[in-house]
Amino acid sequence: MASQRKSHIFRVTGLSRERPDGDLKTALQEVLDDNFTHDERSQIKAEITIVPSCYETDTQRVALVQFRGRVPQFLGELRLDPLGNWQVEIGDNDINFNYHFFGFTQLYAPDASEPVVADIIAIAGLDGHTYGSWQGRGNLGRM
Repeated sequence: MASQRKSHIFRVTGLSRERPDGDLKTALQEVLDDNFTHDERSQIKAEITIVPSCYETDTQRVALVQFRGRVPQFLGELRLDPLGNWQVEIGDNDINFNYHFFGFTQLYAPDASEPVVADIIAIAGLDGHTYGSWQGRGNLGRM
């Protein structure tokens, strides 16, 4: 039971802002499905969240891909290599999966009708995962 609750978060950069969020999620899910092993297709659940880029706000979006259960084989190497990226093409764009979250990453897309009242910057501890260090321990895993 515990293995199903454990999650692993990867950041995906290089997504085009011109594509709607739904199209980006579909394209990312297709990339995942194309690279999952036969067994992984039924064993790993991916949750994809599209958020604004902190750097290329006019041209790019970022995705957070959360895997429940275990990390897919094709991304397993990234957990061992703190500077690693796994690259793939989506249309005309080269996108990058990483596990290190170096730099700034927005974790939620705020409601446009609500004012932003605070900016929170979470910094990982020694030998911690940037997202995992601050992830809630409840079933939603929210910070």
